[in-house]
Amino acid sequence: MISETVVELSRWQFAITALYHFLFIPLTLGLAVLLAVMESIYVISGKAVYQSACRFWSQIFSVNFVLAASTRLALVFQFGLNGSYFSHYVGDVFAIPLLIEAFTTLFLAAVLFGPYRFGWERFSKHQHLLLTWLIALAVNISAFWILTAHSWMQNPLGANFNDHSLRMELSDFTQLLHNPILCHKMLHTLAACYLVAAATILAISAWLLQKNPADQMAGRSFKLAAVLGLTATLAVSLGDSGTQAANPVQLRKLAAMNGDDPSKLLPEISAHIHNGIKAYALLQTLRDENKDPQLLADFNSLKADLGYALLLQRWTEHVVDASDQQIALAAQSALPPQPWLLHWLYRFLIAAAIGSLLLFTLAGWQSFFQKSIPAWLLKLSVYLLPLPWLACIGGWFMTVAGIQPWAIAEILPTFLSISSLSVKELLFSVTVYALIYTALLLAGLYLSREIIRRQLSATTTGAVL
Repeated sequence: MISETVVELSRWQFAITALYHFLFIPLTLGLAVLLAVMESIYVISGKAVYQSACRFWSQIFSVNFVLAASTRLALVFQFGLNGSYFSHYVGDVFAIPLLIEAFTTLFLAAVLFGPYRFGWERFSKHQHLLLTWLIALAVNISAFWILTAHSWMQNPLGANFNDHSLRMELSDFTQLLHNPILCHKMLHTLAACYLVAAATILAISAWLLQKNPADQMAGRSFKLAAVLGLTATLAVSLGDSGTQAANPVQLRKLAAMNGDDPSKLLPEISAHIHNGIKAYALLQTLRDENKDPQLLADFNSLKADLGYALLLQRWTEHVVDASDQQIALAAQSALPPQPWLLHWLYRFLIAAAIGSLLLFTLAGWQSFFQKSIPAWLLKLSVYLLPLPWLACIGGWFMTVAGIQPWAIAEILPTFLSISSLSVKELLFSVTVYALIYTALLLAGLYLSREIIRRQLSATTTGAVL
């Protein structure tokens, strides 16, 4: 039988690596766009204050870019080390967008990063601006391919189960790219990342202005962050992509978010499980080299529910002979866990969006239409910095937790995705990953803090002189 301890430790290990990696993504994506806009203004206007802003924020961007790239490598390894059956069962589909991303946009961004970071004195203004825009486009297009893979996990289109290889295989690449979830997820996720980046830039600029109101670089950054944040907040309000697909898993998540009674969905889930059991039994016959065309046609008509039969493996190794009690347990497990958490988390996200909208509206109004930014707004900008970060992480959690118990919706249960590891091995690896990733996070925070303190020291000294 499946060890629940191994399953939970495996999930924790993947969650730790994914969450730490995700912490560096919003600031990287948002800063890349803001740097491209700032440098464009500098090239067009020739004002040195925008060049100073680009050089300062490029240091923060560099720290986040390096940490995002390094933590991504360990996250990719998780699919082989900790999710070997996941890789075996759906790797033919899931790996394609990840490979495209790695060998195109991520590779381009990595190649251009060195010339961008150290090429201020080696390239002309227009050449360096081109590098900046290429990096901004590369990291954002990279997000498209990552979200393509993630959207397929939420709404698996363009793939079919092969009864010979016993794996999912890509059948329609166009359908993979035209997943109805993808467009909404791309807009919503990028907007959320830009919102987090704008809030971070606003808070850092506000802190610098509190210490030195004459810091022109911080003042211009505060103004641009207000514009980016207000735009991003309005885009986020278009809604979460997780509710845009009509597949049963997404509808169950939507029901939990709205506070509906999940038990009314149990008869429908039980029907899927019974069909899955029939498909499972037919598959066993097909594996015995029985290639009767009618048998194959019957299996193809039921194989969409094969994943529901796999849910039963948590309680029995003999899926075909599952009891009514085991079927009832499997049906109950297919409902979103802790629906109350999704319900209130969704309302927190709405409140966070409203709070962010008010903050950026005030910041934009004061910076564009008033002579000075009041002290209370600068303090508020710093104090509210955790809000969009918590909302962004909460949105990621709701997306992932909302499809449980599935790793791939209606295809592969999470508990079957893991590798065959022992509890001791997992405890060791979870501890090591947590310590290493925490060290990287602390290093990133320390480096960013030193960059900000150097900026404050430079501007204060300049003001004195």
